[in-house]
This record gives sequence, C-alpha cells and structure tokens, in this order.
Amino acid sequence: EVKNVEEERKKVTEKIGIIEQLKKNQQGPVRLLDEISRALPNGVDITSLAEAGGVINLAGEGFTNEDVVRFVDNLKASPYLSEVYLSETSQAQVEGYEIYRYKLQFKYKGL
Repeated sequence: EVKNVEEERKKVTEKIGIIEQLKKNQQGPVRLLDEISRALPNGVDITSLAEAGGVINLAGEGFTNEDVVRFVDNLKASPYLSEVYLSETSQAQVEGYEIYRYKLQFKYKGL
C-alpha cells in the first residue's frame, strides 16, 4: 500500500508540474499582446502580427507618421520588449485619405 501511495503521489506531482508549465507558457502570449495594446496610440492600427524564431513582426497603418513614431517609442519603453526596429514606413492613399503604412520588428523577452 505504501508503494501504491508513493506512486500515486509521484503521478499527482508530475501532473501539477505539467499544469504549472502550461500556465507559465500561456502567460507569455497574453503579456505580449497586453504590452502591444498598451503601446498602441490612437490613430495606429495593426494589420498583421507574426512570430518567427523569437522575433515579432508587426505591420499596420497610422494616420500620421508621428503616430507611428510614437508607437515605436512606446514599444521601446516596455521592459518586456527589446531590439525594436522600424524597418519600413510608406505613405499611401486609401479612400481619399493619406495614411502611413509601417513594418517593424522586436524581440519579446518572455519567448
């Protein structure tokens, strides 16, 4: 009986460890999206978000170039993000409005 109890205790401990790891892994994407959301100023939208090899790539549009720069500065100020790099901005005409399209990348320290 003691052996069975020890085996059951070991199984329960392993299951608790797996659950804790899953919770920890879940926090990363939630924290990342929260940081991006907090950094996003009015007038800036995100059209795509992708992660590859620990690098996050974002693309989107802003009403002004200053709004895009403010977004980049806000991302740089986050303690969870590093190596924020604005790789491209371009002006475009959409439905009679001038907008600024951007592409940027950064690393998330939680990945």
